[in-house]
Amino acid sequence: MIKSIKRKIQIIESYLWGVKLAEYESKLNGKLELWLINNRKVLNTAHANLSFDSLHRIFQEVFSQINIKLKKPETALLLGLGCGSVPTILFNELKLNCHLIAVEYDPMMIDIAMKHFDLQKFQNMTILIDDASNYVDHSIQKFDLIVVDLFTDNEVPYKFTEFEFIEKSLSLLCKSGILVFNMMTENLHQQQRFNQLMAHFTKAEIIKLFGTNSILVFRNN
Repeated sequence: MIKSIKRKIQIIESYLWGVKLAEYESKLNGKLELWLINNRKVLNTAHANLSFDSLHRIFQEVFSQINIKLKKPETALLLGLGCGSVPTILFNELKLNCHLIAVEYDPMMIDIAMKHFDLQKFQNMTILIDDASNYVDHSIQKFDLIVVDLFTDNEVPYKFTEFEFIEKSLSLLCKSGILVFNMMTENLHQQQRFNQLMAHFTKAEIIKLFGTNSILVFRNN
């Protein structure tokens, strides 16, 4: 009875101001915080949401705008798994029947995802613990969809916006594949970095969302 009452109070508080459930210290990503927001678990860094809050809404909108459900990709690559917003959208919400390879460099992120977000339920997903640049250097598989969501806190590490990484990522696209690259552009520094990234693409769309993120969409026609 008491446990049930405490749970109900926690749910109410999650809608009012949020409830911090746990803290983790990652060697790669620093302090990670697990919160209950609107009765849903989310994972945050000091300055950004990593999974299931604003980031989740961003990818919901991006996949809607590029009509990914109608394209029915058979193979997908996710560089930067986090705790699983992208696979949750692809498999649970859009009901896509594709095989997803998810590359994540931080083992703690995977542990949190398995413990709190039930990531093991996705049978069509293969999770690899690897650096994204190392993966694209050695992969020979082609993908219908590539999603690049590589952040340390609220910044994309420089090596992932350099020409070599972009060129190798694009080489993994199928003939009619789509690459989606997510960056934050809240301030002048981030906007300048996004502009530098754009210089590596001759044809690309830009989707701006919520005043915080700019998403580059490259179609391999």
